[in-house]
Amino acid sequence: MKRHGIKNNKRQSGFTLIEIIVVMTMLALIMTMVYGAINTSRKMASKGIKRIDATNEVRVVQELVRRQISRILPMAFKEEDGVFVIFEGDENHVMYVSPMPGYLGKGGPHVQLIEIVNAKGGKILQFSHWLLNDSLEEDSFDDSDQEPVVLLENIEDAQFSFMKLDEEGEPGDWESDWEESENTPLMVQLEVEMGEKSLMTFPTMEVALMLDATATNRRVSEHLLLGNRNNQDEVR
Repeated sequence: MKRHGIKNNKRQSGFTLIEIIVVMTMLALIMTMVYGAINTSRKMASKGIKRIDATNEVRVVQELVRRQISRILPMAFKEEDGVFVIFEGDENHVMYVSPMPGYLGKGGPHVQLIEIVNAKGGKILQFSHWLLNDSLEEDSFDDSDQEPVVLLENIEDAQFSFMKLDEEGEPGDWESDWEESENTPLMVQLEVEMGEKSLMTFPTMEVALMLDATATNRRVSEHLLLGNRNNQDEVR
């Protein structure tokens, strides 16, 4: 009697090619989503750091400008047509005498210039200073080899304006030109509109001077100028 062979009808366990392709596609999609989320988070963090740095930059610039302008000294730095100039200003610059912080220069009063100038891609705010001398000659500021310090870049537009007391002794309107160069203004305002690529805003600055912006300035300047001339006569 012949015995028939017994066939193994059990199916082999495993994944088909289609299943493997589906799994690999899903894994690729998941990895892409994870990488995109990580990359987005990294960009947001980087942008946040840049914004913080930009905000700190504005804060430092405002502190420097406020400190220097508020501490203006009633001292003449040049003479024009018999007028002893204590403060010079228009919408693009201010020039005055003020003490320098120790970390920025030598001690003593310095002639300081803060100006808005045209530059590639917009405007910049820059700062220059010279040690006050006895000559009161404007040419002495041109002989310096010192390069201006750039305080702020990427500026779309900016301007200075000035306030003085009116005839009734009340604060007047803001003016774009300071015509009383023998006196100082009551307040100085700086408005800056940053460029499109900038990550910061520049709040409007209004700086009140710490000295009396009256004819006292003229009297002090005349006294200083007289002393300078006497010193020059003694040298001769």
